[in-house]
Amino acid sequence: MYDSPEILWGIGTILLLIALIWGVRQSRTRNRANDRIAEEATHQEYSDPAHYPQKQRNLEKQTRPS
Repeated sequence: MYDSPEILWGIGTILLLIALIWGVRQSRTRNRANDRIAEEATHQEYSDPAHYPQKQRNLEKQTRPS
């Protein structure tokens, strides 16, 4: 039943199309205001890992829902 390569190419093409649509939709609906907060969190985590959990709670309060 599935021994034909054309069927596998068709299934792979459909899966790739679904993944691309999902990725574009996720990119368009994300909240870009949180990008600055994510960058700050990354910087804080690498610069001062011992005190990061305290700073993480403060940064989480600043995030906005998507």
